[in-house]
Amino acid sequence: MNRHARYALLTPLLVCSVALPPTMAAQAAPVAHVPATLGAAPQAATCKLEVAEGTDPVEFDLSLAGFKPGSQVRVTGPENFNRTVNQQGSVTEQDVKKGTYTVKTGGKNHSQTVNCTKPARVPASAKARITDVDITGASTATPKVDCSQPQNVKFEGKLTGTGSGDVTYIWSGQGKRSAPSVKFTAPSTAAAPFTAKSTARAAATNPAPRVTATLTDSTGNVQDQLTFTLTCQ
Repeated sequence: MNRHARYALLTPLLVCSVALPPTMAAQAAPVAHVPATLGAAPQAATCKLEVAEGTDPVEFDLSLAGFKPGSQVRVTGPENFNRTVNQQGSVTEQDVKKGTYTVKTGGKNHSQTVNCTKPARVPASAKARITDVDITGASTATPKVDCSQPQNVKFEGKLTGTGSGDVTYIWSGQGKRSAPSVKFTAPSTAAAPFTAKSTARAAATNPAPRVTATLTDSTGNVQDQLTFTLTCQ
């Protein structure tokens, strides 16, 4: 009797499980686990040949980004070299020759090759042209000097113009002359200092010695002159 009672209790359960509607059965089916968040897609590796800012003549840098941090890369082209990518996945090689480069990373079975893009054609810089020169100051080693002895007077100047490139200019004064050159970059570039020596004062009652210097561009079109009077002790 107990056995019959147990069967009677199980029967409704079996019927219930079979009689579930399709929609309820679908709801009861186990659901596959889906991660809460999906990782971002890996950044594509890139290689660029870039113009180094502020260089004249123009220089180029090779910049790599998006590579596996710490990986080894092999660069081939006008120059060949190996580099280690930093922890941000990038590395830059400065002052490389202009040309076509490729970057290869990984082993034989999992190698990756990236072609490096070139910068747009760089226009040729306008040739330097000096339009003005200025002597900006003059000084002795100390504000007051012994005027009974010849003293050095240092003159400083500035070149103003357009374009960029090597230019020559002329300093002269006290029987001395020099013609240095400088890499000029518009709008202005400092000239190298010029030192001229004063004459000795014969007597303390005589006027303080004076030193004159002239700065001229190489063509002789522009010129500036300054006379400096020593301050005697």
